Order: sequence, then structure tokens, then C-alpha cells
Amino acid sequence: MKIMPTRIGVPFLSRRRDNLSDAAVSGSPPTRLSPLSHGLDDTVEDIPVVLKKSNASPVRTGFSRFSPLKSAGDAEATNGLYLATSRTAAVDATASSTRPTVIQPRRPWRKLLYIKQEYPDDYVDDTFLMELQKNANVRMYDYSTVVIQTTVITQHLSSIMIFISVFINLYRGSLTGRTLVWCSSMSTVLGFVFWDILNMYLRTPEQRIVRLNLIKGAMFFALLLFGLSPILRTLTEDTSRDTIWAMTVIFFGVNLAFHDYSTGNLTNIRFPGSVSLNAAVLASVLLASQLNNNLSVFAFLSFALKWFALFPIFRRYLKRISDAASMATTMVLALMATALFMYINKAVALLHIFSSLFITFVCPLWLIWVQRYKNEINGPWDEARPIVHRYFH
Repeated sequence: MKIMPTRIGVPFLSRRRDNLSDAAVSGSPPTRLSPLSHGLDDTVEDIPVVLKKSNASPVRTGFSRFSPLKSAGDAEATNGLYLATSRTAAVDATASSTRPTVIQPRRPWRKLLYIKQEYPDDYVDDTFLMELQKNANVRMYDYSTVVIQTTVITQHLSSIMIFISVFINLYRGSLTGRTLVWCSSMSTVLGFVFWDILNMYLRTPEQRIVRLNLIKGAMFFALLLFGLSPILRTLTEDTSRDTIWAMTVIFFGVNLAFHDYSTGNLTNIRFPGSVSLNAAVLASVLLASQLNNNLSVFAFLSFALKWFALFPIFRRYLKRISDAASMATTMVLALMATALFMYINKAVALLHIFSSLFITFVCPLWLIWVQRYKNEINGPWDEARPIVHRYFH
């Protein structure tokens, strides 16, 4: 074998030429060399000399001495040195790309906010929509039940119409103040008697005390109104009647909107029922200021307090003890309001009839028909409702 100098100054063993010459002499096939020794003499100028150790960075050097290697894998297995060429670098890249990557499985997602997880904040799993509930708290209504519940609205609307008709009769002179005082006083006494008869077996001492306080309060307000009647009669002398009629309509609208339509309040007047009562009293004062004599003003204002403060409590009591009694009261009030307005304005009387029928019978059908389109969705995204346990000792 002979040593051939290279341009980069590193002695290489020219094994390829000797192998070919020996094969030509002996007639045997040339010995298979490793990929590192193929074409060393032809491409030695283009091949850098690099010492590479397995799992280490390549190191350039000026000269070295090698023994032929079969492959880069043998060098890695023996932790030895080998000559890195462009072909061996491609083999290493292919081996590293085909090497399987081990992926650590992630922990399962938990619906907890106070722990750090390997998931984004808005992540939800497949079981998220399994807790979806549709129309869980929707209450299905029955037609007869809704009709009975709407009677309180019809009763209050009819009572406002009756009150306005009483004022019109006082204003025209077809009804005197003395007659109104006697009628309202007798109606109040009969109401208390009827209440006592119905509550004969359920009356308690506390209810007696409440009833006595109510009677005392009514007597006090009656005397107060009797003393203030001359002042209230001349309260709006400088105000035009158109303004008074407009303000009266507004106050009665507030009274109708904020009226307490529940059936549980039988002893006092709470918000928003107090707003409704104050609006009715203001409308009554405005109307009373248009009357001619003090007795009519006193009779009208005392009737207003009984009609808007005591009569709603009596209607709630009837509604609470019997639905049939509440329905009968509704029919009586609606017919009375229609009959009183027939002599005043027939158009208003017919309008009141149609509005009462619409509220009592058509609106429940409308509510039940719309109920089928209700779509209430509940799920794990809703706010949690804490359960507070109260312990009484």
C-alpha cells in the first residue's frame, strides 16, 4: 500500500486502488468497503475532515488516523470515532427523523378552577353538555287556573270605573254627598260584619287587635277629612280643568300599574301597593277640588279611602278563602261598572265590557299558547346557588 498526500494535508490510506489492483491480479471480486471509503480519492477535496463522537457535537481537526467503519451506527454503538461525510450526515438525519417520539399522556380534565391544569381556561370535555337541562323550572299553566288568577285585575279595573262614575254623578248633581256618605258607611259596616261571619271559627285575639286599630284609623282620617274639606275644595282653583283631567288619568294609570294583586297581604299596605294607594288619593283630591260644596268633598274623599284602602283587602280575603266567591265578586263589579256607565257614555261601557272579557278569557289562552315556545336552558355554566341552613334554637 502507498500513502497519497491530500490537499488538506491529512494522510489517507489509499485502500480503494490497492484493492482494485489486487483484484485484477488475482481475478477475485474486489472487497466491499464501507460507505466512508467510497470515493475518498475522487472527492477528497470536497469532504471536510470531522471527528464525530456519538451523542456529541462534531469536532474539526487537521489530521487523524482511522480504521474503516461499517456505518455510523457502529460508531455510536462502540462510542468510537468515525469520519463524518455528507452521506453519513444524511443517514444520521434520516435515523433521527424516523426515531419514535414518546408523548406523555395528559391528566384528565377536571372541572375545578383552583388547580392548575394542562388545558386552556375555556376548555370543556365531551361530558360538558351532558348536564344540559331544558325547561327545568318552567311552570305549565292550566286555563281555568289562569282565568281565576286574572280576576283580580278585572276587579280592580272595574272598581276604578265605578269610582269615576260616582264622581261624574256627584259632579252633575245626580248624586248628593249625604247619600254617598250613608251608602259608603253602610257598605263598610256590612263588609266588617260579613268578614266576622266568615272568620267566626278562625278569629284570634291578634286579629281583633288589628281590626280595632283599623277602625280607629278610619275614624281618625274621617274626622281629618271633614276638617280639611274647605281647603281641599279650593285647592286647584287656579288650575285649568284640562290639566286636572290629564293628571287624574295619569294617577289612575299609576294606581292600576302598581296595585298589589297578591292575595297574601290581609293586614297592611306595603310597597308597591302604597304607591298605588297614594296615586289614587292624589287623583281623588284632584277630582274632589272640582265639586261644589264641602259635604260632597268630604263624602267623596271618605269614599275614596274606603274604596282604595279597605275594599282591596276585603277582595284579597275573598280570593283567599274561595275562588268561586272571587269570581262572583268579579262579575258583580263588572256588571255594576257597565250599568253605571251606560247612562254616562255607552262607548266607554262597551269598551269596559270588551276589555274585561279580553283580560279574563283571551289573555289566559294567549299565555298558554306562547308557553309552548318557551326554551329555558340550564347547565353547569349557571351560577351556583348556595344552600343556607338556618338553625333555630
